[in-house]
Parts: sequence; structure tokens; C-alpha cells
Amino acid sequence: MRCQAVVFLMVMFMCCMISKATPYADSVVNFSQGFGAEPNYNDPSVVLGAPPAEDSYEGYTWPISITSAPYKETDVVSLGNGGSITIAFDHQVMNNPLDVEYGTDLLVFGNSFFACDYENEGRIAGAFFEPAKIEVSQDGVLFYEIADTYADALYPYTASAGNFFHATPADVPYMNRLPGEVEADFLGGCGGAQVDISNAIGLSEPLDWIMYVRVTDIADDSGIADVAGFADVVPEPATIFAMLAGAVFLRRRKAEI
Repeated sequence: MRCQAVVFLMVMFMCCMISKATPYADSVVNFSQGFGAEPNYNDPSVVLGAPPAEDSYEGYTWPISITSAPYKETDVVSLGNGGSITIAFDHQVMNNPLDVEYGTDLLVFGNSFFACDYENEGRIAGAFFEPAKIEVSQDGVLFYEIADTYADALYPYTASAGNFFHATPADVPYMNRLPGEVEADFLGGCGGAQVDISNAIGLSEPLDWIMYVRVTDIADDSGIADVAGFADVVPEPATIFAMLAGAVFLRRRKAEI
């Protein structure tokens, strides 16, 4: 009985923590612009909180989509060649197992986008990426690069998902497809760079969690990366409770043995 009460309190505590924590970047730890950064795109605080969901021009407003990226100086920060930004979350970003949110743990939003050929039904004809290196850390001192994952690249993000904290399946095809078809294949995900903490380089064992993320523009390449935001990937409530129920079951089994 005492064991069940302890487990119940653990479940309630975890639920409270999940409900209170914001899934977005909480603070900017460091920011330095490199050569070629866009003038006036120099406010690092724009990456805090949710990324922009819409943009406007001369009275017209439209949602951010995979073909219409955020572009204002109040939307994104320009890193410049070799520039970087480091942010902190107000909670631990957990390393999700492969069967939860495709193993994705956090998202980095930029302003990459797909270009359409309007002489061919508006199908996607190309992509505009400005890749930047992503690193993660538990303490803000030791950082580890994420292999084969780049900010401001795949995937352009969309506001149509209605959220900015669910992952997108890997390898969604996009060339010569209609934008609506591609966004449908996101399956409720919002796009952005899909970061799996398990892919951190230079560790004998994967990190269980992180709290800091650093994005650095790749020096001497032709692109200038931009950053619009960061988000912790939050499992669906049903998944959270299933994980907690599994923990309770294992705890009870252990007590019975």
C-alpha cells in the first residue's frame, strides 16, 4: 500500500511538472554574430517562446508554412558566417525512446522553405536551406554536436499543425509534390530540424537529458543561417500516461518479486 502511494505521488509530481514547464527556449545564454549577418536581424530574444505562426505585409496576413517562411527582423535572428546562439530551457529536455515522437527530442526552427513551380500546379521544385551545426549540453559548458542534423534545413516548419512541439516523420519526400501533400505527411508534426539527443557525437553512452542548445553557422559556406525558435518535443498526453502507467506496473512487479 505504501509503495502504491509513493508511485501515485511520483505520477502526480511528473504530471504537474509537465503541465507547468514551457516547451520553448527560456533564455539566451550567449549570442555572437559572424561576418555577413543581415543588418537589423540582431535581436537574439526573438528565439524565445513559440516561433512565429504568421507574418504580414501592408495589411495582409498569412500563416507560416513550408513555402512561406518567417522573414521579419522580429521573427528570426541572423547568425552570420561562423556566428552562434546558445539558449537554455527552464527544464530538462528528455531523451525520448524511439517509439515516442520518432525518437525526436527537440526542434530547432529556422526560415528554410520550399520553392514552388507555379507553371506546374504549384508543385515543389526546390528547397532553400542555410544549414547550421547543432550542439547540446547538460551544463552549458560541455557541448556535443548532433550528427547529420542541421538547423535551418529540413524540414521547413508550418503553423498548420496547430502546435510547435510534435515531431515529424523522417524522410518525408517533397520534390515535385504539392505543399499540402507534404504537410499532410508531417502527420501532426510541425517540421523544423528534428534533433535526437542520442545522436550526440563523442559520448560512450547517450545523454538522458539536456538543457542547453547551441546553433553555429557553418563558417565559409555560402549560406547565412537564421534561427526562429526552439521547442522541447512533448509526447501526446496519452503517451505520457502510458509511460507513467508502465512505470507503475514495473514498480509493482518489482515489489511482488
